[in-house]
Amino acid sequence: MTTRGIRAVLGLIVILALGYYLFRPSPPEPMGESTTPAERYLTSQIVASALKMVDTSQRHMTLHPLPGYPPKVSAPGAAAKGGSAPSPSAPSEPYRRDVHSKTHGCLQATFTVLNNLDSRLRHGLFENPDVPPYKAWIRFSSGNEYPQPDSTPDARGMAIKVMGVEGPKLLEEDGLPPAGTQDFALMNATQFFIRNITEYNEFTKYLGSGFGLGAHYGYFLGGWPIPHPSKMHLREMMLAKGTLKAAPDSLLNTQFYSVSAFKLGPQENVKYSARPCKDSPAADVDRSDPNFLRQEMVKRLAAGGACFDFMVQLQVPGKNMPVEDTTVEWSEKDSPFIPVARLDIPAQQFEQNNDLCEGLSFNPWHSKPEHRPIGVMNRIRKAVYLDVSRYRRQMNGVPLCEPLDWTHIDPCSCEAAKACAKPAKTEASAAQPPAK
Repeated sequence: MTTRGIRAVLGLIVILALGYYLFRPSPPEPMGESTTPAERYLTSQIVASALKMVDTSQRHMTLHPLPGYPPKVSAPGAAAKGGSAPSPSAPSEPYRRDVHSKTHGCLQATFTVLNNLDSRLRHGLFENPDVPPYKAWIRFSSGNEYPQPDSTPDARGMAIKVMGVEGPKLLEEDGLPPAGTQDFALMNATQFFIRNITEYNEFTKYLGSGFGLGAHYGYFLGGWPIPHPSKMHLREMMLAKGTLKAAPDSLLNTQFYSVSAFKLGPQENVKYSARPCKDSPAADVDRSDPNFLRQEMVKRLAAGGACFDFMVQLQVPGKNMPVEDTTVEWSEKDSPFIPVARLDIPAQQFEQNNDLCEGLSFNPWHSKPEHRPIGVMNRIRKAVYLDVSRYRRQMNGVPLCEPLDWTHIDPCSCEAAKACAKPAKTEASAAQPPAK
């Protein structure tokens, strides 16, 4: 081999070694939960960064509103139905979520638990298949911290709020009033791009610093404006790029995943997914419209309905299916998704519901104990979602409430309201046995 050939081989070996060092996957981790001593402190720092993102987004959208967003349609008679209109002091450009700020659609749906489930799956919401279908709200969104044209590559989200769910919820332990709802939060990616809370704190510090290349790439390049090679996070950058997908032909044709893990009863750990159950063509719309994902759903749902299979993926002992590291995808070869319920979205007009979804909070910790979120990213979300939700509602002049059904907001679930008094038992009612 010539000297030139030897140099080429050595150069290739160096490139491959460097690539492995920079992009190597994380080693197998324990299957269960584990916390670090600094987790509470780091979580408070992440919350502070998230609130900065909310403020920066509100200022940006005031100066650079997105044409056609939000739709200029108001829900008729919202106050009469139990909704709360913004106070006169509310800002003209509302304060939105720190991420997933753009609502594409706020849809009515039904959530039906399937029959003949395996005994391992029959816990919590899936325990009793004989109950009538639950009513639900579904919010479709894009992941960026401020609304942008749909043609921009981005993560897409599907948040589900199931109503009429009895029993205590985990957020009652944090002072929220009882409410009959169960939330699921999904996105169109199978894995996250940050593996631990220390790295996530660094990432959100850059995001909270403002707009521009430094905010979005400073963490991945190890510094800004001068990158630092030894501090680069190139594997994380590649994973993040994988979540920034081109817009789908239709959000109703897109599969969504929980990414993080949850308990299912006392023993099982699972991840969730919602998969379209029909292979339906997307509606023909003008994709140059900055809001064409919403326009596609408007046209599609004017002509007919859509549906999703709601599924769980069981963690398998001995496989690389960690709870703490959400950068590791749980392989479907090791554990395929199993349908446990069906989401049916009827034909409907939904643009008038946009304000309602902006007023709702979708939090995976608003959950029955049998579906407790697990892993560090879920523990972070608990604090971030609560504080961002409280902050943006305070700034927008609206209370935090939960819906009873498709038309009413439950005033007894409003965080700012006093607990509703229960009627005193009469002697006759006290003598009756409890309902089953």
